[in-house]
Amino acid sequence: MAEVSSGGGCAVCGRRHGTEASCPTLVRADVGGGGTARPRCAPTVEAQDPLVGTRCGSFRLTRRLGRGGMGSVYLGEHVSIGSRVAVKVLHAHLTMYPELVQRFHAEARAVNLIGHENIVSIFDMDAAPPRPYLIMELLDGSPLSAWVGTPLAAGAVVSVLSQVCDALQAAHARGIVHRDLKPDNIFLVRRKRSAPFVKVLDFGIAKLADAHMPQTHAGIIVGTPEYMAPEQSLGRGVDGRADLYALGVIAYQLLTGRLPFNDEGLTAQLVAHQLRPPPPPSSVYPAVSAALEHVILRALAKKPEDRYPSIAAFRDALQVALVEHQRVSARKTRPGGHPVLEQAPVASMARVQARLPSGSRAGPLPSLLAGAPLRRPSSAAPTASPRASNVEVPVQVVLRPGESPVRLRGSGLSRGGLFLHGGRFLPPLCARLPVVLELASGPLSVMCEVVRLVPPAQARVWGMPTGFGVQFVEATAVLKAAVDALLQGDPVREAPSAPSAEDPAVARLLEAWRQRSAGDAYAVLALDQDSDMVTVRLRTREAWRSLESLEQHPLTPPQRAQVDALRVRVREAAEALGATAHRALYDAWRGNHRGVAKCLEAGLTAEQLESLRREFLARRPQAMGSARIHFQSGGALEREGRLSQALEQYERGLRLAPLEVDMLQRYRRLRRVLGGRSPVMTTHGRARTP
Repeated sequence: MAEVSSGGGCAVCGRRHGTEASCPTLVRADVGGGGTARPRCAPTVEAQDPLVGTRCGSFRLTRRLGRGGMGSVYLGEHVSIGSRVAVKVLHAHLTMYPELVQRFHAEARAVNLIGHENIVSIFDMDAAPPRPYLIMELLDGSPLSAWVGTPLAAGAVVSVLSQVCDALQAAHARGIVHRDLKPDNIFLVRRKRSAPFVKVLDFGIAKLADAHMPQTHAGIIVGTPEYMAPEQSLGRGVDGRADLYALGVIAYQLLTGRLPFNDEGLTAQLVAHQLRPPPPPSSVYPAVSAALEHVILRALAKKPEDRYPSIAAFRDALQVALVEHQRVSARKTRPGGHPVLEQAPVASMARVQARLPSGSRAGPLPSLLAGAPLRRPSSAAPTASPRASNVEVPVQVVLRPGESPVRLRGSGLSRGGLFLHGGRFLPPLCARLPVVLELASGPLSVMCEVVRLVPPAQARVWGMPTGFGVQFVEATAVLKAAVDALLQGDPVREAPSAPSAEDPAVARLLEAWRQRSAGDAYAVLALDQDSDMVTVRLRTREAWRSLESLEQHPLTPPQRAQVDALRVRVREAAEALGATAHRALYDAWRGNHRGVAKCLEAGLTAEQLESLRREFLARRPQAMGSARIHFQSGGALEREGRLSQALEQYERGLRLAPLEVDMLQRYRRLRRVLGGRSPVMTTHGRARTP
């Protein structure tokens, strides 16, 4: 039983879950062993989160998205390229328990082993003290728990649960049991004009069938009592049928609007699931058909052997029952003879919408109440799809701008991406890399984004090669068709063969481009640092035309990979310099105050500049102190009439703090007085587009 404060909230987690309800952040001693719960909850959440603004690896935590039993989830932004992820940080008060830190590591390994589209992706992790964290994909939507409490349409419920079954089937095939399925751990992702896409979360207490994962300590119950299978709460061995039981509870809750047992307190919930039969769903909500009721009650059988033998069998039974449910519903008619389609009461819809966060009330998620498209149930046992891990392809990839492509091995090929290994260098997370797949039919190039890193230490723990996972960013229809053919074991249609020898003229052009691409954005676009915005756009168009011209020549696979890498560099340079706000911040990081001045001339507003200035000083708080010394020295020299020396001091200060608009104006005024002379920086021409 959780402690409850006088204000009605739990004294350790701060939530209002009642005096008898189980606290979600307690790690409980085995009830049968007579032990007591060990409180591992934090004090009530403070208004200001101390982790906001700090860094986890390459990501800065900008705000907290939510808080769970084991950790808090934050919005993370990459400090250099701005990519956004979700960062799950273990609660500080839990880091003293080694078994919980091990669970953090277990979650990353479990998700890595499964690799299914309906399971949230984990890109990186750090289990080292003081604060272990996971880097995960950022999801846009809401948890399924936002929809509980009101009976939902059967079609929508089966659609969501079928996707959960797909994820669990993949997990069970790898010997992984989730063991903590509940609506909070099922996330509905918004998709334009389509049914919600399911992501299963939180494999933090998942158990692997092998002996290499950290096991739960004897006498400790893990999971959520309201959804826990009897054998799990009794401390017996569990398999995939424990997850099936939890799904049965969730199905019961979604179709009826309530849990099968409403008993308060940890012990009462566990005993109810162990001993009492649940009330038939139709006795709670009469719209539940006999077919669906039969499937749910079998999933809630006390003995694992009395349930469905697998998640796949449960999914197929649900879908067959839905067909019968819809047939029975269609026979119900109004007095005028018109069929009555099942729907939730209007008042219930309003109540559900009222419970949702404001950001979750719009979009396609309300289709849960009106029904959602459902795939046809299979008439036979599902056939296993080709395992991506069995497909390996040689690839060439440009790991660093300006370098030649390197050969790696690609494994785990799917329509979404692949895992690259066999090299010595790991690119940064979220980097975009051009990759050429060397297929039997000919080379196919695709832009990829790095979504997972497996350094040597983790590779040894996980029993896999050192490497990195990439997802396809700009996959063409041709590439998708080729990948599908490979996964099915079919021959790929022959493509035109690549030239065996390099064209000397193309090689010279690529070498000139290689030298340019090794520099900054100005070098890539052949620009001076004080070029105006019109010139920036002109040179960008010239660069694209040059690359398009190169692509008209016969290219070898390494040359094609180089051209793809150059396209990335030109795109990055255009994004950095093509808009005044982006360019001003880019120039600020490089001390290029002349570029900032050109942005002001092109229409950068004072409000935009001030916003950029605050962001710049937040990351370089020491810059203003050093710059102020130069500004004050320049002012003193200017008053003494030593204008050239004053200009030099102003310029040194602006190279440290380029976004100080007052000093920019003073510098430009003094420079005009001196006839445009600059004692420190001089413009220099760059090579034009080859």
